[in-house]
Amino acid sequence: MKIIHKEQDSITAFCINMVSPTIIAMATTKDLQELDISQVLALPSWLDDDTEYDILHLNSGRAPRHDNDDFMVVSAPYDKVSADNGHLQQPAVVAPSQSQLPQSGTNKSAHIKLKHNIHGIKRLASHPFLPYYLTGSQDGTVHLFEWGHENPMITPRTAGSSAKITRLQFNPQGNKFGASDHDGNLSLWQINQSAAGNKPFLTIKCHDKTLSDFTYVGSSSLLATAGHSHESKNVCLWDTLLPQRKACVQAFSCHDHGSPALVYAPQHQVVISGGKKGDICIFDVRQHTLRHTFQAHDSCVKAISLDPAEEFFVTGSAEGDIKVWALGMHGLMHHFAAEHARSSIFRNIGVGVIQLHVDTEQHLFSCGADGSMKVRRLPQKELVVQTYMSHHDSQGGSTVNAGASQYYTGLR
Repeated sequence: MKIIHKEQDSITAFCINMVSPTIIAMATTKDLQELDISQVLALPSWLDDDTEYDILHLNSGRAPRHDNDDFMVVSAPYDKVSADNGHLQQPAVVAPSQSQLPQSGTNKSAHIKLKHNIHGIKRLASHPFLPYYLTGSQDGTVHLFEWGHENPMITPRTAGSSAKITRLQFNPQGNKFGASDHDGNLSLWQINQSAAGNKPFLTIKCHDKTLSDFTYVGSSSLLATAGHSHESKNVCLWDTLLPQRKACVQAFSCHDHGSPALVYAPQHQVVISGGKKGDICIFDVRQHTLRHTFQAHDSCVKAISLDPAEEFFVTGSAEGDIKVWALGMHGLMHHFAAEHARSSIFRNIGVGVIQLHVDTEQHLFSCGADGSMKVRRLPQKELVVQTYMSHHDSQGGSTVNAGASQYYTGLR
């Protein structure tokens, strides 16, 4: 586990440049920063040797224990795979003081490329294949930035025109984007028209209490939303090509008191949602049915992220725990307890894990109310291999599932 950033207040959001994946944007309560973390993700072998590290700094003329900066990388001593059972040990929780942070620019540091003096950013979203990203703020403002540029390209929504932004998303084709707000509204823009009058081409009232999250489902016209509505219809599917009164094609009654997060798995064609009571629901998009539900956490599920290969998904809770689940069998693969634990009584009470992201190299990025942003490499030796024993129903002529088993094996 490596700490990219540590400060007093919460880190509210981050996103990764899809054109240059070693560049990230990170929002704090004070500003928005663009960072180069290439040296964090590709650490040289000598960083595990304290003697070699000290020799390097003696040659550079810097004192690594005395120079200060806001960014650091900490390798937790227990964040290794156990040789006995192949499972990940509980990582050490590292919360260094400001005086312990090494000089920026060393091989252990993240490099600040640009700072934007923008306060109150709550959500970020990166374009799927172009060098752009969106910011959404507490006051409802939405900006579109180009990576590496100080000023926004356009401002599709100005301050005061909506409630707090709760989620931003580009569609997979990259020609549209959406923004959800705390009042339950979902607004959609065309990128090439988003500067014309700052008005979306479509706004839908999705949930009557609040809209927490949404995602595009396959196409740019079908979406899934998670929020809080009366009658507990807290996860819904929407077809934006239909008239608004008929646009909700399916409403699922689930998740008492609302759903804060969801994600879509296109290969499996399922939507995975988390509830305020720690439950997970998995919906079949094709059949419009609830396929499976289970208890993942003892507290609210605040964030969900999907492995790009769809072998597993990751959940984060309000207590700060992070868990990794096999997607097919829904078994627990890893548990990182108190990764972003709640703040103490002497600081503002946070909400644990705020955001999660898994990249194609199985780096797990996370940020939370403890004021840290972290990255860890999930062990590649563990693959979930699911074997299904099936037999043929001689009467009906159909193949049915007679049993299933799950095991972990070191194939990589």
